[in-house]
Amino acid sequence: MRAAARQRFKFSLQCESEFKAMLNAGLRTQNIGLQEFTERKAEAQSNVEKLVRAMINAQLTKDPAVDVLDEWTILHVLNQEHMCPGLWPIC
Repeated sequence: MRAAARQRFKFSLQCESEFKAMLNAGLRTQNIGLQEFTERKAEAQSNVEKLVRAMINAQLTKDPAVDVLDEWTILHVLNQEHMCPGLWPIC
């Protein structure tokens, strides 16, 4: 969320909820424990920031006047731009 704020973007409530659910699902699906997450925290943070930057770019492409990320940006980036796999722990 801080990555979006640095670019002066906000998450809609639905987008924030879906984003958090997606992260939690990735952690559960991959059975990530606290120790592994702690060891790979920098990688996780980098990947979240990469995803958020791509979401912002998608929004700017669609409508540069809008500074709120909606849930369509998540699906667009993951499905249309094929960022998965490779964004640990998201996918």
